[in-house]
Amino acid sequence: MKRKGSSRAAVIPICILILALLGTAVFSGIIDINSHSSLRQGTTGDLRAYFLDVGQGDSSIILFKDRVIVIDAGDTDQGGTVVSALKRLGVRKIDLLVATHPHADHIGGMQDLLAAFPVAKVLDSGMPSTSVLYERFLETVDNSNIPYLVAEQGQTIDLDPSLRILVLSPPENRIGEDLNTNSIVLKVSYGTANLLFTGDATTAAEDVMVKSGYPLDAQVLKVGHHGSSGSGSSAFLSRVSPEIAVISTGAGNSYGHPHRETLERLARAGTAIFRTDEVGTVLVTSNGETFSVMTESAGDDIWRLPTVAPAGATPAPATSATAIQPPTSPQAATTGTSLPFTLPAVPENVTVPVPPVTLPQVQIGNASSVRISAVQFDAPGDDRQNLNGEWVRLTNTGGDIVLLAGFTLSDADTRDLYIFPAFLLMPGEQVTVHAGSGMMNDTALFMGKTAPVFANTGDEAVLKDGSGTIIDQYREG
Repeated sequence: MKRKGSSRAAVIPICILILALLGTAVFSGIIDINSHSSLRQGTTGDLRAYFLDVGQGDSSIILFKDRVIVIDAGDTDQGGTVVSALKRLGVRKIDLLVATHPHADHIGGMQDLLAAFPVAKVLDSGMPSTSVLYERFLETVDNSNIPYLVAEQGQTIDLDPSLRILVLSPPENRIGEDLNTNSIVLKVSYGTANLLFTGDATTAAEDVMVKSGYPLDAQVLKVGHHGSSGSGSSAFLSRVSPEIAVISTGAGNSYGHPHRETLERLARAGTAIFRTDEVGTVLVTSNGETFSVMTESAGDDIWRLPTVAPAGATPAPATSATAIQPPTSPQAATTGTSLPFTLPAVPENVTVPVPPVTLPQVQIGNASSVRISAVQFDAPGDDRQNLNGEWVRLTNTGGDIVLLAGFTLSDADTRDLYIFPAFLLMPGEQVTVHAGSGMMNDTALFMGKTAPVFANTGDEAVLKDGSGTIIDQYREG
């Protein structure tokens, strides 16, 4: 199919300029088109996740702008460690306190936290237990009039419009009576950055999650049950596809955690491993697109507050992050550096030299090699709360680069039209277009809608080129 010559002529100079700038960026090392890893040392951003070194136990702190989430609190002798970490970070209030399950190495320090900070909301697995620690925890929550929620698969927790918290487990019908298996599993998402916190979830819980259809993909995985062989199955890791795995465990523990089988499965998945018994507390920072990893053992000042401090803390100037290599990194994730790149204003009488590079062949306008390869019209849970769970995936099945600028994507009635930006889809590559908001990267685009775009069943995705010619259509149901 051909476009009218005038339209084609108008697009060609724009395409040449984009490609020339891309060529300059590639040759100068600013853009690495061969790397699809989102690990970028030195990344700063609003999301900071601390995986605390609390010995043979679990505790994580998530800071997002002025919001604070604490997941578990270590054993009874580690409550002070968690409180101290929160105070070093300037925290004055906990917005969400999560007890993944009622075992002492996860809730033992809860009394110290409840005594030290006001808590706005508690999320609990709701599993019955005769543990004295657990009964005291529930009593304190009740006596303090703290809102108490029981976790259930598909539930979302609203703390900030830009932060998505999805409960992936346990399901409404609990998986037997085992406390570990029914641990709370949370997926925390900011832009295209995803972190998965799995408590002590076992392979039985992982199997249920894999079959549930909920999105499990996450760049950062807190490995279940301290790296026990009964967690982190190959099928689960295949669905999550983590770049970074954090194992919270104590040095020389009597359980032998982490187990060799788990480490081998992570190695086969090409995941970089960080163990708190080896590197101390681990900090993951993200801007919603890329992320960086810092550790205590590397000498990084992980406790230095960001410029915008959480929960009323006094800001301190940030220090530069030390680029580190993962301590255990079989087939480690590719690393690179994200550099700011601003084009200066160029006077009209100045000619800008273009580097002598050969520009790749690019299809402009109607590119029949681009196909809608998959769709998900029915987002898991409440579509209105999970807009990015509604998506359409495009694949370039041809041998040439395709410039998608001006292409459109809509439902069958074209009520919610999305116009593509100047995006280059490489041969054999895919891009997923999400209905909600996020930060564009090399595999994800966002329509920026505030309500669902597609009907759950019987709707159709329609892809058109810049001239309005239909390239592909995909009907679900």
